[in-house]
Amino acid sequence: MHDVAEVSPFAIRPIRGPVGRAQCAVAAATAARASGGALNVYAYGRDVFDQHAVDLGELFAKPAAVAVHNAQTLADALARTAKLRSALSIRTVIDQAIGVILVTTGGSAEDALTQLQAMSQAEHRTLADVAQHVIDDAVRRARDRPQSS
Repeated sequence: MHDVAEVSPFAIRPIRGPVGRAQCAVAAATAARASGGALNVYAYGRDVFDQHAVDLGELFAKPAAVAVHNAQTLADALARTAKLRSALSIRTVIDQAIGVILVTTGGSAEDALTQLQAMSQAEHRTLADVAQHVIDDAVRRARDRPQSS
């Protein structure tokens, strides 16, 4: 029998189940994520899993573990992509608000960002929310200004 730690990243360990039912557990751990999974195969009889059954389980466990690892990697990449897209859109809003404050106050970009951060902390709102509010106020003021012909 093999131990998971001895045969990395895949291991096969036949184990005895409760009530005399035999089971063959195929642990498929992916080394990169240090996470694991198990393929449990149950039978009603005793000692029904011979070495051939264990070998077949191992043949299935390795590609199954790779498929699970690839699915996890894809899900992580999609989540990271969504976070980055959100961060980029938020960054655009913050940059626009910094520009509005620069035009209004004539200060530096660092001063404008510091002012936004102070407003965010004082109002207990996210920086993106405060930045959006600054932009909305500037747009409203621009629309309310009388148009000169």
